[in-house]
Amino acid sequence: MPTDDATRGGGGGRTVEIRTPPEPFFLLERYVANPVLRRLLRSKAHWLVSNRLMLLSYVGRRSGTRYTTPVAYDRREDTLVATTLRHHSNWWKNFREEHPATVWLRGTRRKTTGLATTDTREIAEFVRSALVRYGIERARWLGLKIEGDELPTVKELEAVAPELVVVRFSVDDLEPVFQTLHIREEEFSNRFGTEVPS
Repeated sequence: MPTDDATRGGGGGRTVEIRTPPEPFFLLERYVANPVLRRLLRSKAHWLVSNRLMLLSYVGRRSGTRYTTPVAYDRREDTLVATTLRHHSNWWKNFREEHPATVWLRGTRRKTTGLATTDTREIAEFVRSALVRYGIERARWLGLKIEGDELPTVKELEAVAPELVVVRFSVDDLEPVFQTLHIREEEFSNRFGTEVPS
């Protein structure tokens, strides 16, 4: 895990760290929270959580077993983007190459194709764009802990990006968008639909 020296920006007073919950949290999530969320996201009451969570269902590449799990997502035009901790989840490994899946998105079942990226620059740029778009409180949903009152730069986020994975899901009945997440820091509005704060 990166140290403060590795993640502290030059003069900005920010510290960016991976927010790793204790092990009991993952057990509680797996055996208690996830079963409840699976039922909820398929139900008419999905609206309680479906603005941030979707239900992802896929067949494991090696096992041939179908897995269904709730994941946090962000919608970017015709692409759903999920971010997860690389070493605390395994589902993303099935999408290291394009792989079909199904999602329950806001109560509607949709076919998708997923593709993961582990490129640290692309991940850092996506995370930065999400923080610009939604505010620094979004860091918790992205698995980050940020100290300081300013948004971290892409360079600062690159230090923790190796601990994260971004998976993009294109909806099959829309034109797929598997373009790179690369943008320059001053051009968030074009690629991610948000303005850089002045």
